[in-house]
Amino acid sequence: MKSVITMNKESYRYPKTTSGIKTFNKIVSTGKKLFAKNGYQSTSINDIIAKSKIAAGTFYIYFDSKLALYLYILDLYRVSIRKASADATKGLTHRYDIERAGIKAFISYALKDPLAYRIIWESLFVDFEIFKNYYESFAESYIKHLKEYVDKKEIRADLDLETLSYTLMGISNFVVLQIIFKKDVQPAEIDRVIDEAMSILDRGIFVK
Repeated sequence: MKSVITMNKESYRYPKTTSGIKTFNKIVSTGKKLFAKNGYQSTSINDIIAKSKIAAGTFYIYFDSKLALYLYILDLYRVSIRKASADATKGLTHRYDIERAGIKAFISYALKDPLAYRIIWESLFVDFEIFKNYYESFAESYIKHLKEYVDKKEIRADLDLETLSYTLMGISNFVVLQIIFKKDVQPAEIDRVIDEAMSILDRGIFVK
């Protein structure tokens, strides 16, 4: 990532050298683990420095503050989750197939990186605006994609797309939790749960 995150004037500086990148990544990896284990508030820069085994001043070469590090990690998740979804849905043309593949991609991502949920939801306790902005950015992107399929007449035109985007994100988030709670779940069970969620989306839950 080459962009610079700014929030409350906090930022990071991505290194250009191989050794710098190695140290930078070590700080990021340590930050992920400590934020996930202890929470943002209970993790200090000194903790990160000690666990990373770097000199005290080295941290500040790359990050203005603990918040800058946290925001960088959160943005990594934002970008990589979207990429995982885009890769999984590439070439698909029907919205049903796209939603199904997106849920499965999110499940796969969360199983590979179990720290993701803790880091993302920790933003609620760091600063509510960070938490809000994280999900609003996903919703804005979701709405644009859903609009395409309203125009293609695959999604009902009378639906509020903002509400629909949050509904679909909620389904993905909590279906992933269902899988995580099961522990050591087999691929066939993951597909069964996804198919059940898609059946609910496709047919609804109320008898008419």
